[in-house]
Amino acid sequence: MPLSTSTLNALQKVGAAAFAADEKLKKDVEKYAERVLAALAKNPYDLGNDALIENWKVAARLSHTLIGIEKELNEVYRVASQLIDDDQPTVSEVPALAASVKVKMKKKSVGLANKVEAVQTDLTATDVVAKPRKNAATKKTKVSKLNIAGASQKTAKRGSNPAKLFSYFERTLSPSEFSVVSQTAVAKETGIPLGSMTAAIKKLIESGRVTAAPNGSLKLAPSQPPVHA
Repeated sequence: MPLSTSTLNALQKVGAAAFAADEKLKKDVEKYAERVLAALAKNPYDLGNDALIENWKVAARLSHTLIGIEKELNEVYRVASQLIDDDQPTVSEVPALAASVKVKMKKKSVGLANKVEAVQTDLTATDVVAKPRKNAATKKTKVSKLNIAGASQKTAKRGSNPAKLFSYFERTLSPSEFSVVSQTAVAKETGIPLGSMTAAIKKLIESGRVTAAPNGSLKLAPSQPPVHA
């Protein structure tokens, strides 16, 4: 007698336990699948959906693994039952999974996998397309701001120091009498660097726009030729 009845009974209990665990695990996988579908239907772009989908995949793989174990146990029991004496009482065979249950689970798993794949594809497409557009818009805005800033700086530099200085002298000097000019005060008023004041005054004198007295006082020239930068 290679095997005893107690050994066969132990194998039967293991097979029955695997069958019961597989049934419960399948139900849990079905319930979790419904939860995943509900979450995707509510908000397919929620970042938490990725974790739900991964957990469902793990549970589904566990169920698939358990099905394989249950099949192996059935085969072990079948072979073991042939190794006992014919006069010993026959132990009932471990119940097999109903074919309809397997087909139903397979269809649901395939359907859910297709829906999950479709949502993941949609999420991937959205992620790939939307982000570059946003970056492009940001870059375009930055470039526009830089262009505007550059244009403003160029505009500010257009006026030469002699032109700025003469514009100030037109408001403060008289063509009939000389006036003492404080270069420091004029530099503050016009924004011309103090170190450039002497050169700007010299250009206005050379161009005939301003007349200088021996003591350094200034007045507007009677005739006003154009200012050269």
